[in-house]
Amino acid sequence: MGYLQTELWTFLADNVAQITLLLTGLSQVLSRVPLRKSKLEQKDLKLSIEERKLNIKTLKKELKQKEPEQITIENLNLIIDSNPKILKHLSNYYKQLYNYPKVKKISTSKLSENKTKIEEPKFISRTDFDKFVIESDDLESEIDENATIEIISPVLKKGKYKWKGVYGKSGEPIDFYMKDKVFKQSVIAEGIEFKNGTFIDCILEKSRKINEVGEIYTSSYSVLTVLKKHYENTVEETPQGKKYRKKKEAENQQLKLFNNDKKEK
Repeated sequence: MGYLQTELWTFLADNVAQITLLLTGLSQVLSRVPLRKSKLEQKDLKLSIEERKLNIKTLKKELKQKEPEQITIENLNLIIDSNPKILKHLSNYYKQLYNYPKVKKISTSKLSENKTKIEEPKFISRTDFDKFVIESDDLESEIDENATIEIISPVLKKGKYKWKGVYGKSGEPIDFYMKDKVFKQSVIAEGIEFKNGTFIDCILEKSRKINEVGEIYTSSYSVLTVLKKHYENTVEETPQGKKYRKKKEAENQQLKLFNNDKKEK
């Protein structure tokens, strides 16, 4: 037999619509299997990542303007699936439950003030507990295509050593991997000089992780492509930087033509 325990949570609010939204959200979080991104799914989702981010950003703006009763279950689910903190806490909860073999399933129900059911209970069987558990603490990397780094300590020999620099206007000191092989080889082979006050414009990858309490942090930095190197008033565009610039210009031109076609229709 399974282990049976009932917990009653009581919520008080002046606005019935707000409390209904809160209870619906909690019910969805606890009883709905969240979306997972396997390696295969990640490959298929690459084209829709930016679109999904835009949808979430638009949705969050709409939620601030709408009354609670106007918010749909689909919108709630989108917010849940895009919030790493919610998913991490949910993962910790089901991971703990899985350690108790007597727990065969859980259910959630919304009750009125006098303990009568507002809706039918939702069940999650033990066989589905693992679907809520996050297999990896790695999150999708963030890419800064307009990063500027002041070089403090370059690496002038072969090997996977980290460079040191100061990132952006915030002046954040960072250690980073130089993954632009062309630039790295030219530094070693040609002995490129890095004087005090030398900067690079680059495409910077920020690898992210989530800890046990749901806090997101940057675990490492990697320069993917060096676009320009500049010192005082001298700016040198790299060959790979020129190639990247031409590519972006072509993409922007194509987008402009597409938007013009839409306006004409």
